[in-house]
This record gives sequence, structure tokens and C-alpha cells, in this order.
Amino acid sequence: MAALLRRSRRFVGHFKCVSVSRSMASKTQVGFVGLGNMGGPMAKNLIKHGYPVIACDVFPESCKELQELGAQILDSPAEVADKSDRIITMLPSSPNVIEVYTGPNGILKKVKKGSLLIDSSTIDPAVSKEMSVAAEKMGAVFMDAPVSGGKILST
Repeated sequence: MAALLRRSRRFVGHFKCVSVSRSMASKTQVGFVGLGNMGGPMAKNLIKHGYPVIACDVFPESCKELQELGAQILDSPAEVADKSDRIITMLPSSPNVIEVYTGPNGILKKVKKGSLLIDSSTIDPAVSKEMSVAAEKMGAVFMDAPVSGGKILST
């Protein structure tokens, strides 16, 4: 891999750039919590592009199609955190994010040091900051990455 990267280096101005093809990207397992109108299609795209997905949702019926596509479905966000060090959350509101991260079966109960937690929920920025601090205390990185565009653009 290092040899491939050395061969693909280019110089642009004073900045060194590295081109990495999609085929070179790691296909590491991705955890996904929140499989509703936006999260479901996003998780399906991960599977479509070859990423193993483990997921959970508060509504079991939201999990059926993803399971048929090959996702492993678990019972809680904590279980997802126990099995994955890259987790995406896509939740409808700030209280949902707080519960999924810090609740009794929340991600932060079993998160591994060095995990990347990407929250794509559109929530109160203060809650994102609070979750970032809580994740940092556990040795994880929390990234606020809200999305917009609705269900059609998530597919």
C-alpha cells in the first residue's frame, strides 16, 4: 500500500497531495445507529459499496431490509460500539442523540479507545459539543457531521 501511495503522489503548489482511489480505501466494518428515513438509505449505500455494516434501531421493522442485504443487526447502541470502532448515528432529535450516546445502553458504555463516532443528526450544536466532550473522556473522537437534503438525497 505504501508503494502505491508513493507512486500516486502529486505536487500542487507548495502542498503535497496524495490521490487514493476508492478501491484502496479500507472496507472496515461500520456501525450504524438510526435506520429511519435518512439513516436506512445511508446504511444501504455502505452495504452497496462493500462495507460490512452492523446496526441497530429502536424500531425493529426498520432493520429488516438492511438485515436482508447482509447487515448484522444488534439490540443496542452499546452492542454496536462493542463490535465496531467506526460508528455513524443518524437520529431525529437532540434527546435521541443524548440517549443513544449516554443512556444505559448507549454507545459510550462500550466505546473503544480510538473509535470514530460520526453524528449525522441535525441537532442543537450545544448537544454536539456535550457529546464530543463525553466521547473524548472515553478516548473516542466525536465528529459532528449533520446532513440535509431529505430522504431522496440520502439514497
